[in-house]
Amino acid sequence: MLVRLLKYDFRSMLKQFSMIWLAALALALINSFTVTGLDSTSFRGETVAGISMLVYVGVMIAMFVIAVIFVIQRFYKGLLGGEGYLMHTLPVQSWELIASKLVCAVAVTFVSIIVAIVSILLICRSFIDWDGSFFQFMGWLWKNFDGDMMNAILVLAECLLLLFTGTAKSYLLLYLAMAVGHLAHKNRAGASVAAYIGIQAACNTLIGFAGGFFNNPLFRLIQNFAWESQGWGGLHITLWIFLAYTVVIAAVYFFFTNYILKHKLNLE
Repeated sequence: MLVRLLKYDFRSMLKQFSMIWLAALALALINSFTVTGLDSTSFRGETVAGISMLVYVGVMIAMFVIAVIFVIQRFYKGLLGGEGYLMHTLPVQSWELIASKLVCAVAVTFVSIIVAIVSILLICRSFIDWDGSFFQFMGWLWKNFDGDMMNAILVLAECLLLLFTGTAKSYLLLYLAMAVGHLAHKNRAGASVAAYIGIQAACNTLIGFAGGFFNNPLFRLIQNFAWESQGWGGLHITLWIFLAYTVVIAAVYFFFTNYILKHKLNLE
């Protein structure tokens, strides 16, 4: 059933974002030809290039703003609002409903990031020597990571995994805040904002206590020894510590959100 939920959510995502993604790429392609007009002595060329760039920037900003609004609306209206009456009568577990919204939210975020990167590369293609730059970059990689390319690739993969889990954690915090705020009888939007601030403050307090431990001289001595003796291993260990922390916090957010939707939900 989770697959069907994902299909439904992804269909809704594509319906709302396909046009803005295509518009961003199309405007980037247009700007790749007009951007040279910014250095032109022609007033007409500068005007066309400036307007084209402003429209492109506006579309890019709108894309990410709409992405955040989409994530919030899909969860709030789909599970806590009017659509919730239908969604919670389906023969699915509440955790599947949350997981479907979460996967779609992370997907729309990263696709938007990829579209932004590709569009920037399209604009830059007109004044960057990609052949020369590419070979220079590959030469730099070979020179600095010769013999450790596999470790460099693993670090990159770990960083991407950390980025994915960090994004999921951020959205789960929003979900939990909305679920907690929905328990209020009045002004649920305000209660959700207050819950978000309160949960964030509680997490920062816990991080502060943990920071006191990590600043302990004995811990720093052990950490320095690990880095000096392990090299790449020390970096891998550090990234996996951050990854484990992110996964644990995300799991806590997910657990309490699921508990509220399963046992405390009130759609009245």
